[in-house]
Amino acid sequence: MEKISCNIARDLLPLYVEGILSEETAQVVEMHLQTCESCKKDFETMRQEFVFPPAPKIQEENERILKELKRQLKIKRILTAVVAVFVTVAVVISGYLVYTNVGAVHDFFTEDSTVILREIHTGDTWEPLYIEGNEYLNYDRLICKKKMVVHIDSASAVTFRISDTDGNIVIDEQTLEPGEGASLKELKRNTDYKVEIKTEGDFVLLRFV
Repeated sequence: MEKISCNIARDLLPLYVEGILSEETAQVVEMHLQTCESCKKDFETMRQEFVFPPAPKIQEENERILKELKRQLKIKRILTAVVAVFVTVAVVISGYLVYTNVGAVHDFFTEDSTVILREIHTGDTWEPLYIEGNEYLNYDRLICKKKMVVHIDSASAVTFRISDTDGNIVIDEQTLEPGEGASLKELKRNTDYKVEIKTEGDFVLLRFV
């Protein structure tokens, strides 16, 4: 087998230590190390520098790193969820406070129409009801109970009926005493309805909420 010089041996030692030489070349380097104390010392020094942890230790370290990454990711997700909850609660509370304390905002989102009638005597005739100057009742606000209420201070009962714009009766004749209310759940949102009433009184106050 061909011998090699110390210079060539030193050039090959890093590859020999890493175990990536061909079998034939590795044998040539081994033979040289058996006969050259100087290169053998260089080899021992280099081998110590290239010491790798055993495979089980590498796997153990990888598992530890992976476990730590998962733990950090879990903590990050929890913190994100907590922040999201706090932000949502803050937005809801802020919105509620604005809604309840700022009159313009409350009126914009909430249906609450009032009709005041004085000295009204309809007899047996159905009289159309104008709601805040409008010919039709229309629930177009975000928040509405769809309910008609006769205020308790009203002087008399009110009989009413509601029809659509084609004249079809949607809610048939009902009578409400002062302080009573009637559900108008049959009415659709953003739809015009005609309200007609019969009543006899000096003062009648109706609310549509």
